[in-house]
This record gives sequence, C-alpha cells and structure tokens, in this order.
Amino acid sequence: WRVVVATINSSSRCRRRPRTPRARYHVAGLAKDVPASGSAAFDVRQPCCFPPESAAQMDYRGRGRGSGFRGGGRSYAPRGGGRGWNNVGSGRGGGRGAATNAKVNNLRTLNGHRQTINCLACSQKRQQLFSGSNDGSVRIWGWPDGNFQQQGALEVGQPVNALMVEDDWLVAGIGKTGAPNIVSVWNMETNAQQDLAGHDGPVYAILQGNGMLFTAGHDAGIRCWKMDPASAQFALVGVLQGHTAPVHDLRVSGTMLYSCSRDNTIKQWDLSTGLGVASVTTQHADFMIGLCLFESYLFSAGLDGNIFVYDTAQGMAVIYTHLVTDRDRKPSAVTSLAVASDASGNAILVVACSDNAIKLWEVPKFERRGLLLKHQQPCRALCLGPGNSFFSAGMDNSINVWEFVE
Repeated sequence: WRVVVATINSSSRCRRRPRTPRARYHVAGLAKDVPASGSAAFDVRQPCCFPPESAAQMDYRGRGRGSGFRGGGRSYAPRGGGRGWNNVGSGRGGGRGAATNAKVNNLRTLNGHRQTINCLACSQKRQQLFSGSNDGSVRIWGWPDGNFQQQGALEVGQPVNALMVEDDWLVAGIGKTGAPNIVSVWNMETNAQQDLAGHDGPVYAILQGNGMLFTAGHDAGIRCWKMDPASAQFALVGVLQGHTAPVHDLRVSGTMLYSCSRDNTIKQWDLSTGLGVASVTTQHADFMIGLCLFESYLFSAGLDGNIFVYDTAQGMAVIYTHLVTDRDRKPSAVTSLAVASDASGNAILVVACSDNAIKLWEVPKFERRGLLLKHQQPCRALCLGPGNSFFSAGMDNSINVWEFVE
C-alpha cells in the first residue's frame, strides 16, 4: 500500500511513515479440503493471533446506551407496523401505524470516495471508521469530540471489496474480477504489513473468530489463516471447501462458522475440529448476499427480497420468512443487513435495499420500525458504530452516520 496520509492513530501527528517491505506467500500445496470425516482441515492447536472476543463484542446488548456520538442531525420518525415470528410463520414488508415508530438521527454524510463504497469496518477502540471503495482506496474517518473528519487514506490501486478491523489489525480484500486477489494485513501500531496470496477473484468476506482469520470470495473457498509466533507472519492452515459458487458472507458464533454462497446454501463449520457439520439449501430464488446473527437466530437475505430466519439451536430449522417490498409492494432486493440496538435496548434489524431505502424491523417480533431515505443509490454496506449508532454506504459514493435516539 502507498500511504498517502498515515494518521491512522487519531492521537498521532501527521507524518509519512516508512514503507514496510511486503511479504508474499506461495501457498500452493498448503490448502486442504474439508474431509467428509476423520482428520480436521487445519490444526486447531496452533496459537491464536487475535485476542478473545469480549462480552461487548460477542453480544450487541453489551454495547451499552448513551455512549454514541454527540450532536444534532435530522430526525426520522417513519411509519411502522408488521407482525412477529413467534405466532406467525411469515410476513411481508410495508404496513402502517405509529405505535412502533423509531426515531433516528442522520448525524452526518461523509463524502470523499469517487466510486461505489463496497465495505465498512468500525474500530470503537480507535474511534475510527474504515471504508473501502472501487476507487482503489481505503479511507479513514474519525470522530474526535463527536465531530467527523477524514483522517487519512490508503491508496491500494485496486478495488477494495472487504474490510475487517480487530484490535490494531486492519485487513482488506483487494483486487479485480478475473485476476488473483490479495488480502493485505496491516498492524496499525507497528506498521508491519503482509500480503496473503491465493484467492482467485475478489474477496467478499473477512472475519476473525476462534483465534483465526477467515477470508472468502469469488473462488468459493474459505481460507483459514493463523499467525506463526516465531515469524510473526500469518500462514495458511487450511481451506474449507464445499461451496460451488462465490461465498458472499461469513459469521461466527463460538466455535461455529457459518458461510453463505451464490449456490444458495448455508454451510456450518466446527472450528474446534475443522470439519463441515451441516449444509442447508435455502429457499432463496436469487443470489443470497448476506448473513446476520441475533442470539441463536441466523438471518439470510438475498436479491429475491426474502429474509429467512433459522434457529441454530434447532438444527437450522426455518422458523420465519419475511418478504421485503418496495412502495409498490413488489419484492425489493436486499443488499446488506445488520442487527443494531435502539435507544431503549431493543434489537433492530437494519436492512439495505435496492430501492435506495434502509428499512428497520424490531426482532424477534419483526415489527416495522422505520424507513430511512437518504441515499441516492442503493446502499451496499452497513456497519455498527458506538452506542446506538450505525453507518451505511453505497453506490452514491457517500457514507451516512445514523443514531437511534429517545
């Protein structure tokens, strides 16, 4: 990466940091398929590279209240309505009524990217937001005293399709369709950098869990990486294979990893053994693009406008189906989803759609809580922020900062 403005740490002075030599890895022969039975796909006894998740990281309820951004912003109090999955097996977007309205402030719109923003990652520890775009840059935004400003930019020269930030590590999936891609790993404190090669085509998902780094994308394989403490370098320890089409999203809960793919299957992997333990063929009629976890429930969403809810404690049984619709009551493709917390501590499913709207439902009741109209083109990425806030970004090259208020 060419560091243009290296103010990654908001407390540091602006200066150009020295370029650290890149380490490229030839990983051919190290990958292993997931076995049907028997030995694991990787050695789970190797040391961890990330600290264990805290309760606040593992549970959205631990994020607390009253610790978000200070400031005003435009308030949205849209209409609500809807039904829950506890007594109804399916639902449909839309509905009217004022009883379930949520109040959301649009605190700021951040501009600077020149093309579609594909991904967001937030570090509450560093009080920074990272955004990756087709314009070949990762931009860094901070909020000292609640006031947003751009603090730096990394010019990587290729589209950035996935981002993850954990502790002092920033990880980015970089490259174009039809060409080898790299996963760049950067320690933002030491400036140590490493490129992880091996993916063929864009990397759409990056996740850490159970002490490992997982990357997945167009080549349908899920690569598993761990840090070698002797060399302080990441090494490939296995490839989870089983999907037959690009993998779009990854989620982890404890020792279980969930992956979704354009082949419209969700696969479950046991990270304590490295084995695939379940595969669910979903009812999506178009590409599945995202997953989201809430307590023991897993949500899947797709371009067909459907959201399916699975009970992971009951063998991935489908317990609820919801069709997201536009103003004409036609299916609206879902482009991203996340579970946030409102000012009262309720879990809110935030859903970005192809009709440029962001739609809100309270879960598990699936009660309509709002409709946010700010983006001029579809939103491609959602990310939770501090307190009761979240970020949205998309094809209009902008990032919106939202916060639930009393």
